[in-house]
Amino acid sequence: MRRIIGFSLIGVGMFLVAAGVFVRFYVAPTLIGAPTDIYQVTRLQADNASYLDASSLTVRTGATVSVTNTVRGDVEASGDDVAVYDTGTIIQDAQRGNTIEIQNARYPFDRRTGELRNCCGAAVQGDTNARMDGIGLFWPVEVRKDGLELFDTGTLRAWPVTFAGEERVDGLLTYRFVQRIPATKVAGETPALPARLFGRPEGDPAVEADRYYQAEATYWIDPRTGAAIDQRRHLVTTLRPKEGPGSLVIADLNLRMTPEAKKDLRAKSDEGAEQIRLLEAILPLAGVGAGLPAVVAGLILTFGEGRRPAQRGSRRARATAGR
Repeated sequence: MRRIIGFSLIGVGMFLVAAGVFVRFYVAPTLIGAPTDIYQVTRLQADNASYLDASSLTVRTGATVSVTNTVRGDVEASGDDVAVYDTGTIIQDAQRGNTIEIQNARYPFDRRTGELRNCCGAAVQGDTNARMDGIGLFWPVEVRKDGLELFDTGTLRAWPVTFAGEERVDGLLTYRFVQRIPATKVAGETPALPARLFGRPEGDPAVEADRYYQAEATYWIDPRTGAAIDQRRHLVTTLRPKEGPGSLVIADLNLRMTPEAKKDLRAKSDEGAEQIRLLEAILPLAGVGAGLPAVVAGLILTFGEGRRPAQRGSRRARATAGR
């Protein structure tokens, strides 16, 4: 009976140990990654901003500009390795109610590394010819401190993001990254604008200009999950005449995430960190921690008792020989 119990304990113990190892080295890497059914709304706001009001061809200054970004996961287009997110961004003058710009993009990417893929209808502003590289909306789960490039929809290319140190955000230790995009000419036609906007005499002909975009962005990343829990972005868009002097700043936005958005992102990151901890530590350790004692107990019950009668018999034989 003891042997039966012993063998049973050995079997159960080995199963628990194997299950713990399986969860840690197979299940966890498979399951940990970007969700495919995400729905997330993030808001940023810029105070004392300036922009060109297209409806009146007037440069507005001292404005409060809000940026609302909505991300939806396309579950049907996603798979085990690739997630597909659709994003829509509305930039508005919060005081006047003017819509300054509407942006949209479709991001397919590796669910664990965040690397963008040119598949599944990837597009920027509906342009499926736009080629994506680097990372996009989703940072790597195991975020590294160097070698990262972040795709920018304004310039349609990836730019390096530099690790700028560790910093606590509301008590949480984060990695701070900075991306700097120099003034870069961007594609697209800009309608000719009145000469007065470029500081030229009123009677001069309308000015044709090229658009230049530059940005400096700071991201605070939770190293437990790779989730961005805060960001700040300073965006400047300028028109430069194709001929002659002058320039016109048509957008100068110093954007900061709203407290509500930060709180929501932190809560989601905390939830993700608990799920990762469950898969990478708690379940594997529980399996090994319960399995090893069961195996040891099973070995003792199975083989330890069988040696005792032999030892007693040996002692009796020696005693008889002595007499």
